[in-house]
Amino acid sequence: MAIYGRRLHFGFCPTPLAADAMRPLRLATLAETLGLDYVGVQADPSNPAHHEPWTLLTAMGLVTSRISLFAHLTDWPLRSPALLAKAAASLDRLTGGRLELGLGAAAAGDAEAQARQAETIQTLYFMWEDDRLAGSPGRAPSPAGLRPGPRPAHRIGVWLAGDTPPALALAGRLADGWIAADGPTRGPDQLAEWSSRLDDAAAAAGRRPSAIRRICVITGTIDNRGSDGRFQGNAQQWSASLIELAAEVGIDTFLLMEGEDAEGQVRKFALEVVPHVREQLEVAPGIEAASGLCRAYQGARASGATPAEEETDEVDWVDETSMESFPASDPPASASVA
Repeated sequence: MAIYGRRLHFGFCPTPLAADAMRPLRLATLAETLGLDYVGVQADPSNPAHHEPWTLLTAMGLVTSRISLFAHLTDWPLRSPALLAKAAASLDRLTGGRLELGLGAAAAGDAEAQARQAETIQTLYFMWEDDRLAGSPGRAPSPAGLRPGPRPAHRIGVWLAGDTPPALALAGRLADGWIAADGPTRGPDQLAEWSSRLDDAAAAAGRRPSAIRRICVITGTIDNRGSDGRFQGNAQQWSASLIELAAEVGIDTFLLMEGEDAEGQVRKFALEVVPHVREQLEVAPGIEAASGLCRAYQGARASGATPAEEETDEVDWVDETSMESFPASDPPASASVA
């Protein structure tokens, strides 16, 4: 359990290469089979070798049934906020409430870009008919000419990347999560400083710091050799590094980016690193085995609940008058991927 009392989650982000079109889908189903909580797609419109992210996320949703999906660093400046909201809500409904949305950082020092990002987040909340808009300090008026809808199947988490003071201030004021994209290269001290600034921004906005998920994106190699480098060594060293970031900084979500030997690495991460971290942090002195993270991992895992449902203890709030609802614990059967 991270120091903010939040449950730990782990995920994997395969490279969305289009040359082997089905490979990202095979890795997504593998991540689900191995018990990871998230599988994501990074949006990089400048890379001609990559799949279009929303198309790939939709396909991932069709071939999986439990694992939550996340759009990593969505290219929000290139998309209409209203259409981005509709795309996210539609995919969330189609997957039974399994989507989280990550937004890339606004241009550092660009006040106009930062204002646009804040407006984008507020438009998302407006289009989703979400009470987060009503509770956001200094909120913008409802976008002229827009009608909200569709409403997503669950409260989609908006995760914001960035380590500049404006990005941390915005995350503390409006976002559900903060992504430390290059945090592991800076070390725990730097991460702790950013996390403290996030706390201050949340408190200034009248929010509890523990309400904000803290996400760390990790690149590295798990092997059988020892190493002095961070995330370049054996599973025990990786576990120690993750435990340090959770227990001392408050990171609660760890996302492994694809490197060499993707299948082998995700297996080692899920089968060797994650269980040890959970064992050390989830059943600690003073934490009852039937509550908190242990209950979330054992009970929710057995029922098929998504990380989002674990956070809210809600399964579904789809409008059943417009759509035949099904609980996320009993989603449609996943398709096979050749």
